Amino acid sequence: MTIPAPLLWNTYVHMCKAAILAVLLPLSLGLFACASQGEGMRAQLAAKQAAAEAEDEATCSAKVQPGTEAYDECRQALAAARAERAAIQEQKRRDFDRVLGAGTDGLSDY
Repeated sequence: MTIPAPLLWNTYVHMCKAAILAVLLPLSLGLFACASQGEGMRAQLAAKQAAAEAEDEATCSAKVQPGTEAYDECRQALAAARAERAAIQEQKRRDFDRVLGAGTDGLSDY
């Protein structure tokens, strides 16, 4: 008994559609995961910055009257110190990456 050609063709088409779906579904889920991770990182950064602002506000408010020049100087000094700490941390991260990338035979950006 032989299978009619249209039935074979329909089976082939359905198998191709299933194969395409099997490839595209994980790819699309991966893209959505990357997008949501980026949003999560931005939200984390915004929350960290808001916490730092609140901490600076509390620190400077305890020392001087808000709205004065001394208060503004206090806030600027705290922001500068935080920026300096962030720059030091970034330099440490780059140095660490440089040490780890030393044996990659030219694949390093340094």
